Amino acid sequence: MSRLPESPFWIAIKNRRKRTSQTNRIRTTRYNILTFIPKNLFEQFRRVANIYFAILIGLNWIPIVNALSKQVAFIPLTVILTITAVKDLVEDLKRWRSDAKINKQIAEMYDKKSKTFIPCKWQDLSVGNVVRVRTDQTVPADILLLSSASTEGTCYLDTAAIDGETNLKQKSIPSCFLNVNKAAEETSFELQCDPPNDDIYHFCGRILLSTGTNAHPCDNSNFLLRGCVLRITEYVDGLIVYAGNETKIIKSSRQTISKHALIERYINRDVLFSSIILTILCLIGAGLAIRWETSFGEKWIFVPFILDDPFQDKAARFFINTLRFVILFQVMVPIALYVSLDLVRVLQMYTIARDKHLKYEHPISCRTFTINEDLGQIEYVFTDKTGTLTQNRLVFKTMSIDGIQYSKRSELPAETDTITERFLTTLAICNTSFIVHDHPHLRRSLDYQPKYEGDNADDLVLCQTASQFGVRMISRSAQTIIVRYLDPSNSHNRDLEYEILCLLPFDSTRKRMSIIVRLDDQIFLFIKGAESSIWPHLSALNDSRMKETVEQHSLTFAEQGYRSLLVAYRQLSLREFEDWFQRYRHAANALDNREEAISDTATEIEVDLMLAGLTAVEDKLQDGVPRAIATLRCAGIKVWLLTGDKQATALSTAQAASLINIPQTSLTDSQASTRNNAPAATIWDFDRSAQARLNQHTHMIYYSSQLIEIDQQLRNQESSGSDEVRTEKTIARMADVIAAQSSPVSVVVTGDDLGVILRYKSKEFIRAVCECQSVLFCRVSARQKRELVSAAKSVFKHRILAIGDGANDVGMIRESHCGVAVYGREGSQAVAAGDFAVDRFECLRRLLLVHGAWCFTRTSELILYTFMHNCAFVFVVFYHQLFNGFSGAVSLHSLYVLLYTSLFTVLPQCAAALFDQHVPANRALHEPELYQYTLHAKCYGMWSYWTNIMDAIWQSSVIFFIAYFAYKNQADIDGLSFGFSIAFSMTVTSVIHVFLQTRRVDLPLVASISFSILVFLGFTLVFDVTCINCLAGQSSYQISYITFRQGLFWFTNLLTVVLALLPRFLFKCVYNTTVNPLLRDIQEDNIPSRTEDTAL
Repeated sequence: MSRLPESPFWIAIKNRRKRTSQTNRIRTTRYNILTFIPKNLFEQFRRVANIYFAILIGLNWIPIVNALSKQVAFIPLTVILTITAVKDLVEDLKRWRSDAKINKQIAEMYDKKSKTFIPCKWQDLSVGNVVRVRTDQTVPADILLLSSASTEGTCYLDTAAIDGETNLKQKSIPSCFLNVNKAAEETSFELQCDPPNDDIYHFCGRILLSTGTNAHPCDNSNFLLRGCVLRITEYVDGLIVYAGNETKIIKSSRQTISKHALIERYINRDVLFSSIILTILCLIGAGLAIRWETSFGEKWIFVPFILDDPFQDKAARFFINTLRFVILFQVMVPIALYVSLDLVRVLQMYTIARDKHLKYEHPISCRTFTINEDLGQIEYVFTDKTGTLTQNRLVFKTMSIDGIQYSKRSELPAETDTITERFLTTLAICNTSFIVHDHPHLRRSLDYQPKYEGDNADDLVLCQTASQFGVRMISRSAQTIIVRYLDPSNSHNRDLEYEILCLLPFDSTRKRMSIIVRLDDQIFLFIKGAESSIWPHLSALNDSRMKETVEQHSLTFAEQGYRSLLVAYRQLSLREFEDWFQRYRHAANALDNREEAISDTATEIEVDLMLAGLTAVEDKLQDGVPRAIATLRCAGIKVWLLTGDKQATALSTAQAASLINIPQTSLTDSQASTRNNAPAATIWDFDRSAQARLNQHTHMIYYSSQLIEIDQQLRNQESSGSDEVRTEKTIARMADVIAAQSSPVSVVVTGDDLGVILRYKSKEFIRAVCECQSVLFCRVSARQKRELVSAAKSVFKHRILAIGDGANDVGMIRESHCGVAVYGREGSQAVAAGDFAVDRFECLRRLLLVHGAWCFTRTSELILYTFMHNCAFVFVVFYHQLFNGFSGAVSLHSLYVLLYTSLFTVLPQCAAALFDQHVPANRALHEPELYQYTLHAKCYGMWSYWTNIMDAIWQSSVIFFIAYFAYKNQADIDGLSFGFSIAFSMTVTSVIHVFLQTRRVDLPLVASISFSILVFLGFTLVFDVTCINCLAGQSSYQISYITFRQGLFWFTNLLTVVLALLPRFLFKCVYNTTVNPLLRDIQEDNIPSRTEDTAL
């Protein structure tokens, strides 16, 4: 056979310039000694907030627009940059130490000169080296397996550090190395493979031996990832393919997902409003400054404050005055809010992680702290079924062989017929399971029970079932499988050796797997898979009665919630197999789109199948799932179920999980109505209205039925529409049916129909079903899950949460606004991709209704408070300009201007943002409808912003003008004393404002308020005696000591604080007693007053 044509990718590789081979040294640090300062500053100044501060500092150094002390103006930005730099430095030092420890580990590398394996540090290895890994050692790089101490050419790996799976994985040597005479280390060959990538589940390559012209495929079954641990096998040798930072695990760990909460849109909106207010104030101030200067007419020359002719260059003077007021009013746009927000979010995430109610085997993992508030605004939950709603612990229940149902081995006939034997043989060998601790000397024993391992739960349970029914796989290698057939009494056995000719693994397109084996001179194809993927490929020679019986059994199994797989077989001629195998080898050697080519080729041989029977396994729901889904439904959250199971199984699961309520109706859209054995609606401990909604019967709409009716209409009109037209009309008809229903509606869609919908009318479909209580998608692929979430994001205005546990859910989790992974039995790829990771689905109940709602209300109050008290400060400064000719001068000391927003008032609101509760946790769970308060952002609307702005204007007016009129005629009061009185009023008013605004008063809040006041007083008393002339022209020596001795000061401030907070106090009293939905009397069950919170 001639050499296969080279792919364009491989030609590009051969023609590229030679470069130094990639070493195995990893480097995850971001900086070194020389680049730390410039690179860190560059990264920090990519933030708009820091650029904003830097520009204002630069403008403040221009004498003509100077508004604040130059030294003081530097302090905020310097502190922020320093703290961030120290944090980044500490994190990078940790990474550097970790890298050094890993790089200095010792491995064994093959030395061509001495022809032995010699010790070598990991960092000194490079691509092309051959390494030896011994038992319980970690694989140092991504390697292609060349040889193994096992006589079968296999090895066993512990991959828990990579994918979280605790079961061992079996890897085998490429077939081309099995019969090589000399050692693999001395064999000359060429390896063509994928470029370095982050897909830890796929590897595609081919081997060209120097002794031949044929290409031999190699894939993930021959590939060992860096970080795996070798088990059982004494040692293996492998060729380093990817090294260092190009290994798959390192590349996959560098993936970052940028997500932003919906609340940030509200912040951007309010920042725009604040910018408009800032612009108006600056323009008014600049205009009035020009008017004041020109009001003296020709006498301006006698005014000492006016240095230049005010009648010349008015435009330039207007521009300069505007810049001066921008510097003076800069906090009107609270750029520092983002710093406070990040700090509070991190601490909120910490409190969520410590919640004991969210911990089972693992504590909740919070990986993305920027979307805490989104948990309180989830309206749609897209959930997987297997392993997410169910336990993914499969239990064999029954099987149908040749139309006869069996649940126990004793029910089998005494004389096993051909179909039964082939059915059980398929279960025993058509899988990827393997035997660990294989002991050849024990195989002679009739009661020998090998231990099976594998990465597929279905394969394992069916292989064990075949063993229990007397067809037992007792040995498996890369070339052969030995199966033991036991008679019903287990007294006699017959061992048959099957030669493996080809294994066609399961893929999401075919939804089936098959194995081709040779027994003596006969060649068989054994296959199992989803009914929809095997039924169309059955031979016309199958008995029609048997097919009808199996179909009826399938429906019965699905109604009971069982997962089922069809089992079939086919006998091949040698010529037929050889012709097909040539095409298969060509597909297996492709470097481009290999999986698609193999899938297409496999479909060619998986035809004319003889039906053997059907299996049924049960995957029970997790504890708490029905209650969790019922709670989410009462909260106004709509749940969409996406599963690879067939329609009847999905409906049965949805009924058991309280997702739908159809007590006496058909679970399928087939012609006959079948009885549903699901129990009646469960009585939960919700209030009466919520329970009533749950008890309503669900109106089921089947998309396929609507499509059939549309097709019938088109045929009656003697017209044939395209798929796009048919889909458009079906969606329109379905939308009319949904709109006409008063009861809850659930729509059922199959994977084939979904594919057409996503191709033509995805957004229209989502708009049509957006108000449905639930939507069930059956037989969907991983790609369809991701595309559906992506389309939904473009339509829904609220947040979407996707939850799953397997690798097929990763796309959906990453695409959603909030991705939640479930620690399961399908590895940790979903956990690595999720923003949060939980042990069970029921954790969503508390995560959303309690922590999500708390985070949203807490953060909303923090944001509104920041806008309000910054606005109050700006207006106090603005009022100063009314009495100083709009010169930009203020009576407040520069340090009070700085510390008011950054030290004196920030702690109480941060405490409220961590510990406040708009409702107790147990009430939030008992009355799920309270989630609507945060879902629809009732605590943070546009009116909330303007209400707080008006309150800020009131407070600032009271603070300034009461002090102004109180001290107006006091000749012994200077400007700084007047300014100190205002600073005192502002600080006390702000911290007490937080006290009034919170719903829950506790020790942290009281302590933070007390501490803030003490900090203000302590700073003032120390500063006023130590800083005689720290800042030019701003000596505050003994100011506070003088004012504290004046009765007028205390009376003025007491009156100011009371009047400033009186409107908010009265408004809150009226609101709470009339329209506040959170404080209505509870008419139903008594709710304990004890709150369940997590202490920081």
